[in-house]
Amino acid sequence: MGGERALTRRLQDWFPAPKDARIAIGDDAAVCKNRGRDSVLCVDPVVEGEHFVRGEDLALVGRKVVNRNLSDIAAMGAVADYLLVSLVLPRDLHARDLDRLLRGLRAAAKAGGAFVVGGDVSSTSGPLVVTVTAIGHCEGRVLLRSGARVGDSIHVTGALGGSIAGKHLRFVPRLKEGAWLARSATPCTACMDISDGLLLDLWTMLQASGGLGAEIDARAVPIALAAHRLAKTDGKDALMRALSDGEDHELLFTVKKGRTLPMGGPLTARARKPIGRVVNEPGLWLIQDGRRQKVAPSGHEHDVAAV
Repeated sequence: MGGERALTRRLQDWFPAPKDARIAIGDDAAVCKNRGRDSVLCVDPVVEGEHFVRGEDLALVGRKVVNRNLSDIAAMGAVADYLLVSLVLPRDLHARDLDRLLRGLRAAAKAGGAFVVGGDVSSTSGPLVVTVTAIGHCEGRVLLRSGARVGDSIHVTGALGGSIAGKHLRFVPRLKEGAWLARSATPCTACMDISDGLLLDLWTMLQASGGLGAEIDARAVPIALAAHRLAKTDGKDALMRALSDGEDHELLFTVKKGRTLPMGGPLTARARKPIGRVVNEPGLWLIQDGRRQKVAPSGHEHDVAAV
């Protein structure tokens, strides 16, 4: 596959510098224009065996690692500008597979309006690891996960559950929706990306907002077709998949009590319809068939032994 410096020269052809970058790929660091008063930064890795399995299309893997970061940018209500890409490549990785990976990275960056301006390359005898750092800016206010209040309605931007059937590689970050919630006169009080499952991420939002609770209307939760299909084969309830599967990368957001979202914008009619409300009683409560029962904040968490 050649040496690191040869690959760096190739990457300069794959990812041309944007016009507002003084220095891009090829130096010790990139030098780019800060397009806003506040920068928004996030970083997320994709690891073979954890986020994808060997044999899956590396073009989709490249898209995934970029879009995971762009989804976090969207959750802050920000606009994506630049990306840094770290490649830890298995020594036996074929050149055509690397090209597939780079093609996916480039396509997702372009679709999100961002530019790859630098990064690093290393080799390993272990699994493929791709890490992207995304840098954006705010054109409106910054959306935080800590602003939910009692009485706020709870919303999601799309259907949930069954992502393992393909959406975990093919999701589209809700950049337009996040930026609209931040720019327009919306009464959005809190927002975050649904990456680990609705229940777990909602619990995280409520904890950040002071330890509040929430009631979820089971009938109002949008369930993806994939969740229904998987339920027929593995027996796991489709609703529970929608509540806890993770890797949906939709936006979870709350709207101030008594307020409605303004007309227009990219939100679908489904996203405008609440799935529940924030309550003062700590915990998560599912309203189903006339019953109110407490549910655990289930979802996906990485097992970190050092904690």
